[in-house]
Amino acid sequence: MSKQSFQPGCTRKYSAGYAGHPNDALRKRIFAGTLLFAMHLPLAFADTLTADSHIDKVTVYPDRALVHRVASQQIPAGEHELVFTNLPTGLDEHSLQFNANASGAGVQILHVSSTPDTRQTTESAGLNEVAGQIDALQQQIAGLQDQIKIDDNQISFIRNYQNGHSVQIRDVPPLSQDAFVGLMSFTGEQLVKAMQTRRDHLQEKEQLEARLNVLTQRREQLTQSDANETRKVVVTLRAAEAATLNSVLSYVVVGAAWSPVYDARYDSNSGKLSLNYFGQISQNTAEDWTNVAITLSTAQPVTGVSLPQLQPWRVEVAPPPLPAPVARSRARQAAMAAGAQRAEMADAAIYEPAIAQTSTTNTTFEVPGRQTVKTGGQQQRVALTTLTETAALSYELVPSEATAVFATVKINNSKDFPLLAGNVNAFFDDEFIAASDMKTVFPKEELELAMGVDQAISVKREPLQRFSESTGLTGS
Repeated sequence: MSKQSFQPGCTRKYSAGYAGHPNDALRKRIFAGTLLFAMHLPLAFADTLTADSHIDKVTVYPDRALVHRVASQQIPAGEHELVFTNLPTGLDEHSLQFNANASGAGVQILHVSSTPDTRQTTESAGLNEVAGQIDALQQQIAGLQDQIKIDDNQISFIRNYQNGHSVQIRDVPPLSQDAFVGLMSFTGEQLVKAMQTRRDHLQEKEQLEARLNVLTQRREQLTQSDANETRKVVVTLRAAEAATLNSVLSYVVVGAAWSPVYDARYDSNSGKLSLNYFGQISQNTAEDWTNVAITLSTAQPVTGVSLPQLQPWRVEVAPPPLPAPVARSRARQAAMAAGAQRAEMADAAIYEPAIAQTSTTNTTFEVPGRQTVKTGGQQQRVALTTLTETAALSYELVPSEATAVFATVKINNSKDFPLLAGNVNAFFDDEFIAASDMKTVFPKEELELAMGVDQAISVKREPLQRFSESTGLTGS
């Protein structure tokens, strides 16, 4: 039986109907299937790209905020998932908006989703820094406590020394008058110095404890921020070719607010009232707003756009009134203290006003420059506008209730937007008078502000004439 061998260059012949080896058709089918599978790989397994984003602009409403995050990303051709991480849990999923423009070929946005995400981080550098500051303050406070004990011992020693020489002791010759006076004068001076030193140490200790309380609250906020669950937003998109993608992700988040605050300064020489309009911003959204453009809006999205439905009104016996909340008085005291502190400034600061834009539904104030507002509920004040008008000054008094004269000024709101209700710090000739509340004043409406008691005017209430008579037979 002859053997057949296969040598390079030799040609083998097969029966008709085959182009080559009997396995070539099977190989072609496998190759075609593999090629088709490879062509569909980008569609089945999308690349994940982490967006390097930062907050660029924030619009603050009275009860929430609209945050705009910007990112610039190099994306290759194909389908990809662009992921925005470490977003706040208070993010409103229904408010998600994603816009992008790419250099070169167009990019198709397939869908946008939001899911919970656990932040996998250890203690942040900010938390470590705050912990180090707390340790340093605690050591300083402990040193001051030891120093205050030494001051107490010194004061007690001086007083015992004075008492010992003021009482005559048997077999001890008494001091002469000059020596006694000199001794008491010297010990008195030393006692005054020791007491003053103790007061200085107590004041320094109180200041350090106040800073320690602030840092302790900050540490708790950072700890909670690191432990809390975050959210991530995944944007699925398809690019026809490699491009640079500039994107903007916007979302509404709760935990942010702003409220109006006013400084009313009346100048008795010129008769003009300057009303400085401020916006007091606070946010506890778990993410810092660093070097961002801030716009304050008077719109209230929570109110809705539909006409509210009236509910039945049932008349019942009214419950007894509740006592006034303590927090209100504390807030008023804090406002008065802040106003008194600003009154001590020699020159009034000149604020750059915001750009106000009024529409049919709301008013927005574009704060000049870029601002930084840290999370944690700390309040930050920004200037909005100033209203300066010639005011009508009037005085009112009720002698039967108070022997004081109360000053009131009135001006018209010449702005095109309303002055919202808020707290007012009143100054009369750069002297802080009082903190009060102001109702909403619409354009062209009269604004009336109470400027407190005018100390230059005294009130004395006394009867004009005493009348008495005797009646009856007994003259009673």
